Amino acid sequence: MKKIELKYITKSTPILTEKKDIVKSKLSSSENKRFWELRGVNLSISPGEAVGLLGNNGAGKTILIDILAGKEKQTTGFITMDAHTSVATTRYGLDKNITGLENIKHAVSSANLDEFKANHVINAIINFSDLGEWLYCPVKTFSTGLYARLSIAIALFIKPELILIDNIFGSLDLAFFKKVSDKIQNLKDIGVSFVISDINVVNIERFCERTLWLEFGEVQDFGSTREIMVQYEYSFGWLQSLTASEKTDYLAKKQSERQSFDVSTIYEEFKVEQFKNGFTRKDEPKMRNAFYNERGADPVKLLSDKKNQEKAAIEKKDKRGKGLKAAGFFIVLLLLCGGIYNVAFAKESVWDYIQDSFTQKNSKSTASSKNKNQQKSKSGTDSATVSGSHNSSKKSKTKKEESTKAEKASSSSAKAASLASSSSAASAKAASESSAKASSESVQKLKDNTQTINVQSGDTLEGLASKYSTTVDNIMKINNFTSNNDLKAGDVVRVPK
Repeated sequence: MKKIELKYITKSTPILTEKKDIVKSKLSSSENKRFWELRGVNLSISPGEAVGLLGNNGAGKTILIDILAGKEKQTTGFITMDAHTSVATTRYGLDKNITGLENIKHAVSSANLDEFKANHVINAIINFSDLGEWLYCPVKTFSTGLYARLSIAIALFIKPELILIDNIFGSLDLAFFKKVSDKIQNLKDIGVSFVISDINVVNIERFCERTLWLEFGEVQDFGSTREIMVQYEYSFGWLQSLTASEKTDYLAKKQSERQSFDVSTIYEEFKVEQFKNGFTRKDEPKMRNAFYNERGADPVKLLSDKKNQEKAAIEKKDKRGKGLKAAGFFIVLLLLCGGIYNVAFAKESVWDYIQDSFTQKNSKSTASSKNKNQQKSKSGTDSATVSGSHNSSKKSKTKKEESTKAEKASSSSAKAASLASSSSAASAKAASESSAKASSESVQKLKDNTQTINVQSGDTLEGLASKYSTTVDNIMKINNFTSNNDLKAGDVVRVPK
């Protein structure tokens, strides 16, 4: 249930004292004198709240209850309410010509409940009212107390949202009053609202969080029940302190004010509110009609609610748009990160390919150089062998011619073979030394153009080679490494400048 609001409520009734006035009222109602029962009442009721109506007899409490119940129509003003209203009063509500049970069934059927719930509510009212055999008797035979029991039992159980209680507690016995008190508190706990009018201020104080104090149809104050009670008691004491003539003059003045009241003063208050909320003079005819004739929900509040709904819809739409933008940005960010990762991965793959190609080229170059050296050494040895065979053949012919020189030729041939073998060994050694010298010079040349660095945790030969634009083999040669495991965090190594 939403908050209930009453604004600028007035109620007037014609004053008819003589027959000629009655005839005149039928002819021209505009000439009638009017008595203003209510003069500009404003009231708000929150869900789960009980509001008390306090005031002397004739202050306007009962007519305000009847307006809230829909039994009477206000002369001017607005009632903004969308709650099912139940009334507990001894003045009306029950058909006196039928039994109590028939009254219960009629009230339940008017609430448009389904059959199961309707039967449940009927049984609950019967049990709560505790009327016994009186349920089967016509209501016109009921005492005031029995009438009050049935009336409040029906009000408390049929679709309770806003319950109006009009001077009914004084008619209940103590045991049933305690039962009603507990039920009222339970209903308040679940959000049911109450408006309670009672001549006994103790009952107002027992049930109500806030109280409206009415005197002579006007609101004297509206606020915390305890504070209103203090002011009411003070006012009552002041009135009792007046002399008889002072009291008579005071009451006569107040009653006269209720006849001479100018309702346009209330409309002027409404106009001020209109202009504060964005209405213009062009809207005034429509507002005047709503104030005096339509007398429904407050148009200012309806406009305010509409603006709030539109604002909420815009905020919801903006929030959704921001959510979509954030989601789109996140998707773009993911795609961008994925693209960067792919490019980095591709770059790393290309760099690894180049390094592998360079390493393979160096390996092939080293293997080719080694093969050339071996071929050169083998060529030297074969040359020496061929030369020895040629000399041996020549010596053999000489031996045939000169047999006396055979031993000398044989000795000379062996000596030549020995010399050739020594020459081949010397040539191979020279070639090996030349290769080692070249390699040493190459390493020395690399070392001359290097710098020292400290190895950090996570550094690898491949990473250092990439960082200093060289190869893994060069770093290994410079630092005399035999494997990748030789690189350790904290070591000092050389790398190209």
